[in-house]
Amino acid sequence: MAPPVVLGVLWSTASTTMRLKLTLTCFLSLLVYWYCIGPIAAGEKTGAGQPAGPWRRLFLDATVVEERANVKRVFHAVTKHPRNPLLIKDKAWEGAGPYLYGTVMYDGGRLRMWYHHQNPEGTWNSYAESEDGLLWTKPALGLIDYRGSKQNNLFATRSFGLSQTPPFDFGQCHNPSVIHQPWHLDPMKRYALYCFSYEFYVPRVAFSPDGLSWTFAPLKEGQGLFGCGDVVNVFHDPYRGRYVATLKTVTERGRAVGVATSEDGLAWTKPTPDAVMFADDLDPDATQLYGMPVFPYQGYYLGLPWIYHARWPKDRRATDEALGVAEKNSPCTMDVQFAWSRDLIRWNRTPARERFIPVGRDGEFDGSMVVSARAPVVVDDKLYFYYGGWKRPHNSPVSNNSAAIGLATLRLDGFCSMQAQSLEGQLITRAENLETPSVTINASTHDGGYVVAEIVDDMGRTLEGFSRKQCLQFQGDEVRHVLRWQTRAFTPQQEAMEKRLRFYLRNADLYSYLAVDPSQANTVIYDPAADGDRLPSDPRTRRSQRFKMVGRPSGYRLAREGALTYLDLHSVGGAKTSAAFSKEAKWNDATNWCLEMWARIADQGTEPNYGFATPMQPPAGRNVSLYLSSTAVGLMTTKGAEHIVLKSVPLDTMSAFRWYRVAHAGGRSGTVTLAVDGKELIKLPFHEFQVRSQTLANVAFGPNAASQEGRMHVARFGYRLGTTETLLGPLDR
Repeated sequence: MAPPVVLGVLWSTASTTMRLKLTLTCFLSLLVYWYCIGPIAAGEKTGAGQPAGPWRRLFLDATVVEERANVKRVFHAVTKHPRNPLLIKDKAWEGAGPYLYGTVMYDGGRLRMWYHHQNPEGTWNSYAESEDGLLWTKPALGLIDYRGSKQNNLFATRSFGLSQTPPFDFGQCHNPSVIHQPWHLDPMKRYALYCFSYEFYVPRVAFSPDGLSWTFAPLKEGQGLFGCGDVVNVFHDPYRGRYVATLKTVTERGRAVGVATSEDGLAWTKPTPDAVMFADDLDPDATQLYGMPVFPYQGYYLGLPWIYHARWPKDRRATDEALGVAEKNSPCTMDVQFAWSRDLIRWNRTPARERFIPVGRDGEFDGSMVVSARAPVVVDDKLYFYYGGWKRPHNSPVSNNSAAIGLATLRLDGFCSMQAQSLEGQLITRAENLETPSVTINASTHDGGYVVAEIVDDMGRTLEGFSRKQCLQFQGDEVRHVLRWQTRAFTPQQEAMEKRLRFYLRNADLYSYLAVDPSQANTVIYDPAADGDRLPSDPRTRRSQRFKMVGRPSGYRLAREGALTYLDLHSVGGAKTSAAFSKEAKWNDATNWCLEMWARIADQGTEPNYGFATPMQPPAGRNVSLYLSSTAVGLMTTKGAEHIVLKSVPLDTMSAFRWYRVAHAGGRSGTVTLAVDGKELIKLPFHEFQVRSQTLANVAFGPNAASQEGRMHVARFGYRLGTTETLLGPLDR
């Protein structure tokens, strides 16, 4: 048996530094801390659609607020950046100009953009990069020949790999959705690109080792992944561990949105027989849904429907002639609204149909049409929504139109707020599992306004010690302010009660709240790419985020594979090169916690048995470790000097980086769950783990931290106590 690798956890004293991060294919990203875009792993009890999940409470629907008075729900639009447009036509091959029918994600320490442009030869795709999200470069990729030269940023101009002669020759690779999937066993498939192929008028998928050089999966007689119109947006769903496509379909009202899903990204379900999003009676007559990118966010699926203001032929004939007649007296403009769902089928839009990303003024680069990227990225305390803008309407000839790419921003969780004016308002939340008397709020006040709260029981009676007078009032503008009371702890009787929060607001907006104090639920995340290619022990790293090096420096090095920077840890105990990093902290068995890492076993070593473990162990309490060998993964505990693998399952841990997640929920009577790449593999009662009996470090990560040999690669590592909310998320962020 190959020697295993053990991962432990500890609790630190401060939250991680905010960095430029993505979020859901997933976005999303990559994300840091309690405000990141990132739901918990699929397979845990709390998933999308369950409002009691470990995410921040948004006020999109009635599941959060049970009672309210003198407060109203207000939806907010983005703010367009003053430096817009950020990308304009400056290359000969860019035709009418660049626009975003594509993807922007944080990857490898930079923002990456896959965008579109139309020219007389079709719709082509190009690539750009940015360090700060504002200044973009268009690198010469050397992939596609354009008029005798490959010194351009073109990629995938045609969806090659077909044995048939295409019946069409326009658009080629249209509407590209790029998903980073470094968990894939095949290194040539670490990125996936979904698009609509105009050659055969079907959706297709291509794969790439680096997000630039693409190989399209073959088709059989022009058969696509599923049936749909020429707009399709795809994301990886971390709630369910699947791929989801939102696609163009048709109803009597015109263009609409359908859904298809896939477990592996290749074999897809048939799209939903009925549209899941379409124009309704609250919309003007000339309204269609041209497309809708979707991204996971704090327990929801959030959508950005592209609203096309044009009439549709009443007999549903979508011929060019019929469309031209129907659209003749229509504006044919397009803007972006906002939508949300908990199950991808039942969708909500704002009652007043407010524009989320509006068109600009006449004559501006986005004066007639805007379409959004597949998902936003998180930059500091804001969400960055990149979008493509057109100067003239959809029915204008491309030769008489121009496009460019802009940026619009929104405060974190700023989609809507509960707002009170000069007359004080109040709201009572749903029941919350308050372990400590503190709550983190995202709020802003003005004109002497405030936010204050009290903790009440299920009958609305204020708990002794936790009235509004004993709450430290908030005034200002913060996305993560901790409301506290002068009384710092619950009595045993109060701990057992069902508790709610009653907020009082005046001249204030409350955007979200979380019944966990992030300064108590301290977080440590080590990300070598985001940390400036430093070792975890680097003295330049904040003390709260720094690890102690165990062993000689010869056991450590930073390496790079494509866009991924990782730690290469080589441990040979007998040669005094044990390669591990450790920290010290305090917690107890009542504390919920989680630990995560992106790792790959690189060398199975020479020893047949594992002799020493560094478990996640509090100063006094049960110890838990992640067990890894070259062929298995499991949960382990330590009894004295004996290391016991309680349960393991076969797993190839050497072929690719995987997302390992261990979470303890439910306190002393709870469970420990192991998930890999978002899929739950093992769940054990917490009482099966042994009580600590050694004076070892609370946490360490590294291969064989004692006398045996092993090698592992760690691309990211993180842990948190006080909550099981996801730290890193799947590798496609």
